[in-house]
Amino acid sequence: MKYALALVNIKGLGVKTFSYLIPDEMKDKIQIGQAILVPFGRQGLINAFCVGFSDYLPEEIKAKKISKILDETPLFSIDYLKLLEWVGNYYCCDLVTVLNAAIPLKLIEKVSKTEQSVEFTSFEGATKRQVEVLEKLKDSGKMPLVMFEKYAKTTRATIKKLEAAGCLKLSTEEIYRNPLDILKIENTEPLSTLEGEQLSAYEGISKKIKENSSAQMLLYGVTASGKTEVYFKLIDDTIKSGKNVLFLAPEIALASQLTKRLAKKFGTKDVAIWHSSISDGERYDVWQRLYKDDIKILAGARSAVFAPLKNIGLIIIDEEHEGAYKQTSPAPRYDAKVVAQKLSEFHQCPLLLGSATPDISVYYRAVNSGNLFEMKHRYRNAPIAPVTVINMQEHSKAAYRNVISKPLQTAINETLEKKQQVILLINRRGFSTYTQCQACGHVIECPNCAIPMIWHAKDQRLKCHYCNQVERFPDVCPECGSDALRNSGTGTQKIEQYIKELFPEHNVERVDSDVMARKGEHIRLLERFQKGDIDILVGTQMIAKGLDNPNVTLVGVISADASFNLPDFRASERGFQLLTQVAGRAGRGEFTGRVFFQTYNPDYYALASAKSQNYGEFYTTEIAAREEFDYPPFSQMIRLIISSINNFRAEKSAQEITLRMCMMIEKYGISERLEVLGPTPCVIERINGYYRFQIIIKNKLEEKGHNFISSFLNKITMPKDIKLAIDVDPLDIL
Repeated sequence: MKYALALVNIKGLGVKTFSYLIPDEMKDKIQIGQAILVPFGRQGLINAFCVGFSDYLPEEIKAKKISKILDETPLFSIDYLKLLEWVGNYYCCDLVTVLNAAIPLKLIEKVSKTEQSVEFTSFEGATKRQVEVLEKLKDSGKMPLVMFEKYAKTTRATIKKLEAAGCLKLSTEEIYRNPLDILKIENTEPLSTLEGEQLSAYEGISKKIKENSSAQMLLYGVTASGKTEVYFKLIDDTIKSGKNVLFLAPEIALASQLTKRLAKKFGTKDVAIWHSSISDGERYDVWQRLYKDDIKILAGARSAVFAPLKNIGLIIIDEEHEGAYKQTSPAPRYDAKVVAQKLSEFHQCPLLLGSATPDISVYYRAVNSGNLFEMKHRYRNAPIAPVTVINMQEHSKAAYRNVISKPLQTAINETLEKKQQVILLINRRGFSTYTQCQACGHVIECPNCAIPMIWHAKDQRLKCHYCNQVERFPDVCPECGSDALRNSGTGTQKIEQYIKELFPEHNVERVDSDVMARKGEHIRLLERFQKGDIDILVGTQMIAKGLDNPNVTLVGVISADASFNLPDFRASERGFQLLTQVAGRAGRGEFTGRVFFQTYNPDYYALASAKSQNYGEFYTTEIAAREEFDYPPFSQMIRLIISSINNFRAEKSAQEITLRMCMMIEKYGISERLEVLGPTPCVIERINGYYRFQIIIKNKLEEKGHNFISSFLNKITMPKDIKLAIDVDPLDIL
């Protein structure tokens, strides 16, 4: 091949690919995945990746030569690129966009870390004082130079003299930065012995894997049924067979907890973690070790599905129902579960999904394919914590600040008197959810987005959670000039304050994405909670899953209706999942647990099913509604969002796309199997200054329908002032 396709990251341009001439001396050496050095305009020589080859370039393009191969060892393979190409095709975006999401750009810059080490060679020619230094070095063995200077109480000048005399040797070595160091793993623990339903599930899954090496299965187990121990036994089997394991958790906090448990079971040497909060240096080192096949178990959040783990023998996705597995913006808007399914096909390995509240579509497919394994009882038949539903229509007047009911206050007090711990869920960040004028009713909205600004008391600022706009609290209402502005609604910060007012002698902490923005803070907070240093943990949905603290005996949900009130077909499912999951945090140890749901709609079917922890009852009602309206799993949904700073232009473009698509569908006679809804304004009509319209496509032709839509969209050229976002399998339609 004459030319190499190079992936470069250009200031002002972003990630692009360019063709370069391969010098004769490199033709037998250059490989896909290698880091290379290429000339680029005024920027001179820059780092790049080789991502392909070709024999042809248009005559008008004069390709420059590759200057150097920076690293002989490739950082990814051709098979890896094939997976990324599939992702691009499925999610209707180009390969460069997928490469940008999958490969950390800092890898191009090779951010390896080195340190100088020192080791003993001989005593010959050393003075009496120098011999003392050398004896310490001989006893300690090879060690970092900086550390040895302190240990031997010597100077750099003395070490240089000893090096010149041949008494010691200095060397520079690359250091592996291990993101697991923050977890402080000291000793390993043996695997637990499986019992009852755990053992039955493990045996059933193992049998299915032997029958079909690339089976895709669901482990449905109620909260605290012991699913993780089943995972660990399957991981142990996989490693002993000489294969590696990819284990995904929905969020960084859960991935960190999971990795700590894995490292305790399997040791830190064979376990690595991958998520967006590890440093560039740590990411570089983990990537290198993965490609060299030095890691047996990779745990991580969504992006770990793109890490170059080799020789995969098992993929596990825990809490598979979580929306965090879906990338909502920017493109590619991929779902890690869908990518993992394709990855399992590439590696011919099993994929195991696990949840106490499975995604409706996942459960439907597992039931109908015979790949469902169930654990319907808690470990050793421990009782599920009973749920009390508090009707706030009757209790709000007597509630503290009209928010925390008397029964919940009493339950918190009783729990704290027993030296036990409490979790309180409020699924809204901030102090207040809107600021309203009491005189004219005007609500302070974000100037860029069609949503209310949210008051954050700690920062004394109004914030938009969509575009991050920050503003000070206005002196008067911008609509009528009145000073009667009041903060209304309830967020995590306000609940934290109220609980501190009610229980001033106790330690109260908050967990939400504002707190989690500080690196490692989630690990420190959850460790303190696990140790019992925190009495009451207030948080968003982050605290609804993964926490396994035997001393938590009370869970309170401040507003159980919040998730049900969204205009989205998945609202009931999400609300049921959240309530069931958070209820499962109570009573996981030897003490009996209690759960309280505060609600203004106590008779709602999804809330009633969550109260009884009855997934089967909820599924039966929900799947019937999905079938009636052709929602997933009875169709695939594709959402198109057309946006512009000009409202008329956005609407007109959306109408044109809809018209052209409908005409094409009619032409091929597939209108009954490809349904186009819209265009309509999005529920949130404006974000970051852009007016938004959406088109919803229900595809009942499976792959054929998907290919038809992809082909149609690839032919569309949008005007410069119009944005088109394509969301395949959207998480919501807001």
